[in-house]
Amino acid sequence: MSARFFCPDPPVDGRQRLGAGEARHLSRVCRLGVGDVVEVFDGRGFATTSKVITVGDDWVELTAVGPPLAERPPPCRLTLASAVPKGDRFDWLVEKATEMGVERLIPIVTDRSVVEPGSGKLSRLRRSIIEASKQCRRNRLMVLDPPMRWSDLAGCCPGLWKFVADPAGLPASRVAAIPHGQAVILAVGPEGGFTASERELADQTGWLSISLSVNTLRIETAGLAGCSALFARAEESNE
Repeated sequence: MSARFFCPDPPVDGRQRLGAGEARHLSRVCRLGVGDVVEVFDGRGFATTSKVITVGDDWVELTAVGPPLAERPPPCRLTLASAVPKGDRFDWLVEKATEMGVERLIPIVTDRSVVEPGSGKLSRLRRSIIEASKQCRRNRLMVLDPPMRWSDLAGCCPGLWKFVADPAGLPASRVAAIPHGQAVILAVGPEGGFTASERELADQTGWLSISLSVNTLRIETAGLAGCSALFARAEESNE
């Protein structure tokens, strides 16, 4: 399996150029050099097999040696809107959501929230999304949004199938089949759950409450369990 590198800039004169971090990883960590063949992806859906043609101190130039690699989209376009757990548990959630194929992750701020990630943490997490995408061979980066209040998010998702995690909701296995490619959003509340007024807002704005387990789940567990359940309800492409 070829090593994989992130190159967001478009080719110039048929050549791709890795930035300093990716270039150092290629030459110093992976110990690759001129003539070696790797995979390069731009994070927007394009990926190709490329050959290293020049290695500098903090840059590497490559040229494509094959057709674009096929993108493997998940069966539905899933956004996860999640309260942020304490410590490094949110880091883990971001990494695993990337691996699963979640399209977008929105940190939400609720009445019972205790953590709101700042710009520095979000920047670091976006780098971890790149690393996770390299590992899982994903061509399109998951989008990590700035934090958003639940009261603002609840009413602003037109065209999406909207679900909110709730132990008293409909079992996820009984959710209607989701059409292939449908945009879907799942909201997961904080430890202690959404307040009564927040659940009422969800009801008023068209969110369907779904149960993810007979047990009480932590935020990050609920997020991944919910994503898995909704992906399982999505129809596969007929192509």
